[in-house]
Amino acid sequence: MTSAEDERITFGLPADDAEIIRSAADAEGLSLELFAVESMRRYAREVLADRRLFRVSETAWAELDAMLQAPPTDNPRLRKLLDEEPGQE
Repeated sequence: MTSAEDERITFGLPADDAEIIRSAADAEGLSLELFAVESMRRYAREVLADRRLFRVSETAWAELDAMLQAPPTDNPRLRKLLDEEPGQE
């Protein structure tokens, strides 16, 4: 699981936290390291997905704002799809 580009993260845990994490890793049939990495990755994705504030450059914001302000382009296939009754094909 390690390579020359991997970064090692080391931290201490209270004994009761370490035990519950070890028990969960065992229950999943994973090594402690793999369980910790997967858990942290999943939580990191949730944190980033729930962000309400995104920092972008002035240029990127101007491009997005221009797209949002522009009238929508006509899309005949989308118009046809939206005009159909549900269940029709």
